[in-house]
Amino acid sequence: MHVPTHPEEHPVTLPAAGWFPDPQDASRLRWWDGRAWGAATRVLPSRTEPIVPVVVAPVGPSFSVQPAAIRTRSWASGGSGVHRFSAFSTLAVLLAAVSVVMNPWGASSAAAIVAGLLGVVWPGATGGWRVLARSASASALVLAVATAAVAASAQFHVF
Repeated sequence: MHVPTHPEEHPVTLPAAGWFPDPQDASRLRWWDGRAWGAATRVLPSRTEPIVPVVVAPVGPSFSVQPAAIRTRSWASGGSGVHRFSAFSTLAVLLAAVSVVMNPWGASSAAAIVAGLLGVVWPGATGGWRVLARSASASALVLAVATAAVAASAQFHVF
């Protein structure tokens, strides 16, 4: 590896001659001759024209957004508009649990399937509770279909 020993091997590019901020006094300009600072200085020019802000127009399509009503209450808060209870979902879960324990002729399974379908379509709950009610109804529906298959197998020797 070659280490440069002479400054001529890597010449430094200096700025061209001109007026630059004085390194010793920021309120003045000093002449740079392209190699060294000169003795000549002058006062920074003052701005006589007012500063006008530049307005940049957006590029691309423009559109307007109509204001919408702002909800001030969270879906999880216990306001009067929030319904937490879902009758069909609760009924579907209870009937599906009964169909696991006792399911004469598949009657509990059939009732749980109907309640589960109604709970998925019309959960009755709102907000995050609506998601919970539909999930419970769907789970009860799966369990009810499984117990109905077991009841049908025992009744009609299908499986």
